[in-house]
Amino acid sequence: MAGLGRRTHYRKHLTDSVLNDLPEPKEIEKIAKVVSTRGLNQFDILVASQGDEVDANRTPQLAILPTKFHKLVWVKRNDFVIVETGDDSTENGDDKKDGIRFMISHILYKDQIKHLKSKSLWPVNDPEFESEAGEEVIEDPKEEDDGIVYGNDYYDMGEENDDDLFVNTNRLARLEIQDSSDSESSDEE
Repeated sequence: MAGLGRRTHYRKHLTDSVLNDLPEPKEIEKIAKVVSTRGLNQFDILVASQGDEVDANRTPQLAILPTKFHKLVWVKRNDFVIVETGDDSTENGDDKKDGIRFMISHILYKDQIKHLKSKSLWPVNDPEFESEAGEEVIEDPKEEDDGIVYGNDYYDMGEENDDDLFVNTNRLARLEIQDSSDSESSDEE
């Protein structure tokens, strides 16, 4: 923990709990995906659908990050979170009121998402939550012909070209003179 500077006991243990705990949503909590950020710790989220029905016309809802997480935990687009519902108007379908309806209680990382999937608490039928569920696939380099594929990029390694190499212009290049006349005259004799 060297180099972290001074941190209070509260902030140190809050960071530890965010990174290492395995939270599970309670009755008033739901799993959501951050769609965009609005600034001032406000986020647009898509709440996971309950049951087998998936609403295709879902609109992003507004959520806020509590002050205890300020300058300690950062949330970016496409992150998954557990949110507490503030009022019951979203469950009844009453969308007249535009405002902050959710408060982020947990930020989910890869290990926490795996834990929720193993406990069958992860939304299964929702396409927003199936494909991107924190599973970043890193492909191993595969050799093809005379090239290498990293991710979606193909690098041709068949021809070696020195023109692509970096040339340091801060150093003077060594001037080498090859005298071909001396080698020709020695060969003739």
